[in-house]
Amino acid sequence: MSVLMYLLTLPNEARVTLRRLAAQRLEGRARIAAALRELEERRYLRRVVCEGAKTGQRATVYEVFDAPFGTAPPMGETEKVQDPHTPSRRTRLATLLLHSLARVDHRLALSAAEARHLAPLVEEWWDLGATSAQVRAALTDGWLRRVPSARAVIEDRLCRRRPAAPTAVPVTTVEVRGRRRAASA
Repeated sequence: MSVLMYLLTLPNEARVTLRRLAAQRLEGRARIAAALRELEERRYLRRVVCEGAKTGQRATVYEVFDAPFGTAPPMGETEKVQDPHTPSRRTRLATLLLHSLARVDHRLALSAAEARHLAPLVEEWWDLGATSAQVRAALTDGWLRRVPSARAVIEDRLCRRRPAAPTAVPVTTVEVRGRRRAASA
């Protein structure tokens, strides 16, 4: 059962700690905390900081929703906004793959800007079903003696050697026949 499902099964105003959540699940506290952050980003969970009237202590209350709540936060609340220049995790992985080419051949070294520029092409390969090993092999196999520009050669290979889109081919074909109606007499 996911963390969201578990939280939705709790009675209203139930008290639960991160430690208690982790104790009831196989994941650790760090994974539970990451799941809560993801639920918050996807707008299934909202953290509300409340201050006790008598004690003055602050407490965090999690509001849990079974569907993403409104598209904009209610007035007076803040929302974490991701910097549009921050690359996604997938883009960072593609960039790391491109940087790893320099370990195969020093002439394949790319600057950070060049790797970021070429990362979407690697992501396209992954979208077509290619593995990182296949991308690396396509970029490092059969190199020229002289490499005038690593970026130009890698970009050319990513474009020219791009795998074809997978076609849906059935594994097996099954014929299903309906029952014949008995002839009426």
